[in-house]
Amino acid sequence: MTTIETVKEMQYCYIVNNCISVPKNSENSDYQKIQQWIENGGIVEQEDVLAKAKLEKIAKIKSIRDQKNIEPIGDYQGFVIDAEGNVSEQESFFVFYTNRHPTNPASDPDSIISRAMDLGTIPYFTKDPAGNQLTIQLTAELATSLRQRITERNNNNYKLSSMLEAEINSAQSQEEIEAINLET
Repeated sequence: MTTIETVKEMQYCYIVNNCISVPKNSENSDYQKIQQWIENGGIVEQEDVLAKAKLEKIAKIKSIRDQKNIEPIGDYQGFVIDAEGNVSEQESFFVFYTNRHPTNPASDPDSIISRAMDLGTIPYFTKDPAGNQLTIQLTAELATSLRQRITERNNNNYKLSSMLEAEINSAQSQEEIEAINLET
């Protein structure tokens, strides 16, 4: 280890000179050098617990926001397409999945919506709210409405998380930070 100029104490380690992490282990020779530095009058800066709590809360808020942005939409109705590919007179509520399936690039919701808008109508293989498989006639009108709804939902979630992030950054205590929640 080079000459010790600064030491910051973290929960499980020391950060030396803002770049070297030294575990809190009395058998570690770098740890022993830090202890000697402290005995010789070195001042240890304490971890900024409030800043750490803010970063963790912001990450949690963003994670919740991102999960909300991919929640399926289940309150739209469309005409059911039967097993022979014919559009029936029966309408059904259906689930529109707003996240990409990891192994099926064709399930990209934006591509599905664009294809329906370009072609006027496409079959959409999905489920009803009870989980039963069905195929819906996804029309350009439905696709346009879904796109608007998804955009509005996601924009609202981003605005809310940005406001909460500002609120978190202005918090003066961990209690204030803990009281902040993403609720839409």
